[in-house]
Amino acid sequence: MLLLLGLCLGLPLCAGSQEEAHSWGDASEQVGLRVPRQLRLLQRLKTKPLMTEFSVKSTIISRYAFTTVSCRMLNRASEDQEVEFQLQIPAAAFITNFTMLLGDKVYQGEITEREKKSGERVKEKRNETTEDNQEKGTDLFRASLVIPSKDKAVFLLSYEELLQRRLGKYEHSISVRPQQLVGRLTVEVNVLEKTGIASLEVLPLHNSRQKGSGRADDDSGPPPSTVINQNETFARVVFKPTVVQQAKIAQNGVLGDFIIRYDVRRDQSIGDIQVLNGYFVHYFAPKDLPPLPKNVVFVLDTSASMVGTKLRQTKDALFTILHDLRPQDHFNIIGFSNRIKVWKDHLISVTPLNVRDGKVYIHQMSPSGGTDINGALQSAIRLLNDYVAHNDIEDRSVSLIIFLTDGKPTVGETRTLEILSNTKEAARGQICIFTIGIGSDVDFKLLEKLSLENCGLTRRVHEEEDAGSQLIGFYDEIRTPLLSDIRVDYPPGSVEHVTKTLFPNYFNGSEIVIAGKLADRKLGQLHVEVTASNSKKFVILKTDVPVEPQRVGSDIPGGPQPKGDGKEDPNPMEHVWGYLTVKELLNAWLQSNDEQKEKLRQKAQALALNYHFLSPFTTMKLKRLVLRGDRLEDARGMSAAVGPETVMQSLRGADLQPGPTLKKTRDPRIRISKTSVDGDPHFVVDFPLSKLTVCFNIDGQPGDILRLVSDHRDSGVTVNGELIGAPAPPNGHKKQRTYFGTITILVNKPERSYLEITPNRVILDGGDRLVLPCNQSVVVGSRGLEVSVSANANVTVTVQGTIVFVILIHRYKNPAPFQRNHLGFYISNSGGLSSHCHGLLGQFLNQDAKLTEEPTGRSKNLTSPPLPQAVGAPETILKVKGRRVPVVWKQRRIYNGEEQIDCWFARNNAAKLIDGDYKDYLASHPFDTEMTLGRRQP
Repeated sequence: MLLLLGLCLGLPLCAGSQEEAHSWGDASEQVGLRVPRQLRLLQRLKTKPLMTEFSVKSTIISRYAFTTVSCRMLNRASEDQEVEFQLQIPAAAFITNFTMLLGDKVYQGEITEREKKSGERVKEKRNETTEDNQEKGTDLFRASLVIPSKDKAVFLLSYEELLQRRLGKYEHSISVRPQQLVGRLTVEVNVLEKTGIASLEVLPLHNSRQKGSGRADDDSGPPPSTVINQNETFARVVFKPTVVQQAKIAQNGVLGDFIIRYDVRRDQSIGDIQVLNGYFVHYFAPKDLPPLPKNVVFVLDTSASMVGTKLRQTKDALFTILHDLRPQDHFNIIGFSNRIKVWKDHLISVTPLNVRDGKVYIHQMSPSGGTDINGALQSAIRLLNDYVAHNDIEDRSVSLIIFLTDGKPTVGETRTLEILSNTKEAARGQICIFTIGIGSDVDFKLLEKLSLENCGLTRRVHEEEDAGSQLIGFYDEIRTPLLSDIRVDYPPGSVEHVTKTLFPNYFNGSEIVIAGKLADRKLGQLHVEVTASNSKKFVILKTDVPVEPQRVGSDIPGGPQPKGDGKEDPNPMEHVWGYLTVKELLNAWLQSNDEQKEKLRQKAQALALNYHFLSPFTTMKLKRLVLRGDRLEDARGMSAAVGPETVMQSLRGADLQPGPTLKKTRDPRIRISKTSVDGDPHFVVDFPLSKLTVCFNIDGQPGDILRLVSDHRDSGVTVNGELIGAPAPPNGHKKQRTYFGTITILVNKPERSYLEITPNRVILDGGDRLVLPCNQSVVVGSRGLEVSVSANANVTVTVQGTIVFVILIHRYKNPAPFQRNHLGFYISNSGGLSSHCHGLLGQFLNQDAKLTEEPTGRSKNLTSPPLPQAVGAPETILKVKGRRVPVVWKQRRIYNGEEQIDCWFARNNAAKLIDGDYKDYLASHPFDTEMTLGRRQP
């Protein structure tokens, strides 16, 4: 799919006549000058649209990230082609804009209201589609359109998110998965933090769920080519890998997540309050406080579906977590399937003996039965309520349930609404439930609501990931509660429309964020008061924060770009307020009853429309931007179905033709010279002047390297092919089969370049070393050599524009024992090869042949296949190079089996047909050039 160093945009192309399209025999007469142009045309027809540029620019101002992704595509083919743009975005982000440019046409995304029923249905969809997304915690945006021949398209996507602090760090993740190597790939992240940047690191590319995942040369540091510039309050990170660096990370263009982690300086215990243009944001993350005791019940699913790796990894994680409990903590363990198995009838203290016994109990758990989620939660809540009620504890403690399952409720109460109602009623807001769902069969929507309604969090663990490390990481976020019952107050008359100010717990390494509007913009200072419980005492923090006017705009390096409509740059503080308010309204809508739902939906929808947030209650419609009067009109042929779930946009043939969408035409076959070697291996030699085709076999051994073309002294080109072996098919006359597993091409003029081609990859070693995957389309050029890969189809090698070779790629999805992935070698244009060219194929390029029957009264030329020969019929003789070679008529299939040709077959490893013996054509190594007229030089 990609383009690297040389884009093939120029060169007039010729498709050839209709007669040529139907009759290869006629076309072969004109092969001299027309084949290279045909080849270039057909190579472009088979090549998918190329991504010429993939760039991401992200600006983070006070933890709020504005991200814009730009993707440029080029359709080099002579037919219209469909292209798809897709991007993984964080699940917590809101898409704010999407624009497509097709030639000189602009299609602008417009956020509009979504119908009520549709909105509710979309929310259901989100929970289904999120499960299928490629990475946990992400949604997949997809857009497709048809690009006319030789035209370009640009995709522009913008989204916003408030970064959450976890384990003492903010993490900003950007998906870099262009699906192909890109000529210009850039990721730029600018971080501006008024209070100062305490630490910043760039992680290795993360792509754990993809096969053949991205991997940097050094997994302990930033990806190659990453440049970090940083001062006290500002940092710029640029990731700009070359094509070679991209190929080393992931040849399929799936590089992974580019992740930046950082934290800020905190001088005031009451937190950081920032004010701008009438909006304020309060970031509260106290430190250096003693941890609160915690009462925790671990609830583990032991149903039959947990058998194997899932249960083993979960047990290992719980062993680690039990060792991490503090002496002042209390704990218990519940295993549940269709039966509820409680380890102790009460919570017990953390001692070495109790931890050891808990590990033994966990170790003895075995999977069986169904899944009683309601019963397990009720048992855990009962244990915690009993402990708090019957133990006159002076210390203020935090009660937690860590609940892990991989399925849906199948035993006991199975109705979602009843489970939610029972849990909320029993917990009474005093117990926080943290849920973990493993695999794709889990009812993630139920777990999400259980945590949302009971002051907890939820996480998803994909089956193919390490469930144990995910569980430990999740526990680390909540292992150290520092405060409980937190309340943040501002003077009633000074602020309005403030987001949530009551929080049940604060865990070390996290952050509480509150935003609101100032009732009086001329206010000189803002009074803030925080009350909370910590261990045996109440904590009360009070302060007056100065309200200073601030400017955010073009003077900030990498600041948000103007909207282009004459408005000022966005106010980050206002966007944080809008973001948090919409999120809170969506959560309230999820938890509310039918009477409140409609009111909450209308509020969330109105606010999302105001900030151009794509949400469950808004949708995006693409409009064509027309210059006349700046009027927007609907784009013909366009459909939109978007939301926070998997986003689908489609523009199929819009403004290209009326009526239905464009049909994709079938890719034509590659039509090139018949002179080739393919298959077992079967050689074919074309003599266009006499309209004769001759074929022969070479029964070499696996590991043999055969010289195919040898013109090292003159044009500087040598082609060798290395054989691989396979068992012969049953009931065949052969003992084994041989195929070409590697084709090597050495070009010595004007500069030396080496090319190694296998069914999986192409290595070009010239000025730079390039490794190109064969499953992605790409064109590269270097020092007079052009290499074009058509994904999973062929590799075209052009030398100085006058020599063209095509290597067909043969791959099997489910190969039989006698099949091997292999290559076929075809000479498309030999105009640049000299008259002294040799090799098993090269020696015939400047020769002609004649066919006769002997013995007869007179010699008779044959150019057409004869009728089946009767017993005693005259022998057919091929005259070539002054030699007489007995031949028989055969039919062969070439061009990947798509073309059947008639040929005259020379037996016995082409004895008398080729110069010398076939063993004279064995090379000592893949790039050996030591050969003259089929004989090794002494």
